[in-house]
Amino acid sequence: MSEHASIRLVIRGDDLGTFQASNEAIFAAFTNGVLRNTSLMMPAPYVEQAAQQAKLHPELCLGLHVTLTSEWDQPRWGPVSPVESVPSLVDEQGYFFRTPMDLFQHGFKMEEVVREVRAQLELSRKLGLQLRYIDEHMGVGWIFQQTKEYRITDALRVLAQEEKLVLDSDLHLPGFYYSTVEDLPGYLQSLSAGTYLWVTHPMVDNEEARQITGDGLRAGEVARQRFWDYQALCDPRVAQLLREHEVVLVHYND
Repeated sequence: MSEHASIRLVIRGDDLGTFQASNEAIFAAFTNGVLRNTSLMMPAPYVEQAAQQAKLHPELCLGLHVTLTSEWDQPRWGPVSPVESVPSLVDEQGYFFRTPMDLFQHGFKMEEVVREVRAQLELSRKLGLQLRYIDEHMGVGWIFQQTKEYRITDALRVLAQEEKLVLDSDLHLPGFYYSTVEDLPGYLQSLSAGTYLWVTHPMVDNEEARQITGDGLRAGEVARQRFWDYQALCDPRVAQLLREHEVVLVHYND
């Protein structure tokens, strides 16, 4: 990424393909808001729907959200690869473990991680998608990066180089955080020149979203949290403030 602009902002919407409420919000946030990048979870149930919609928006930068966990009570998902080819990655029901720590405690095999990530990349090609970058669902790579046995990020770096994709973790982008739109002007004023990353999980607030439980969250909590992201991305005041402060919205591959 070049440094022509004083403040450049990568705005990313995670978990495309997980819920219809997520798909709807992400594409609306791109069409009507400031979202410019989104990460797909290839094992998730609504990824084919997401792929069809993504083809209608070629300006939206797509990435692989490497998925090796399944945190929600419903739906659960497992590998894109045949379960028998990646047995160390799944529980007794053939689903991914719920958290990276669960995966770690089970004792997974790195060759199976690579096999599964390759399968996720291959599925993206079969769906006709052109990916630009790779990142990690629930931080599954960087969590284990300091261990000798489980250096997932190193393996992803090799795959990214093979596929000519940007690896998010190699950019070391500082996070972009603010509490309310009223706080945003002061926050923008405080930023030094550079490129920042704003990670969001947009979701519309509907019955599907309100029923989501898991990861320590009760029904309705996920919807409230993620609807806030959706509103922020589509808030015309946010877009106006970014313009006034000459923040340039960029893609991962810019």
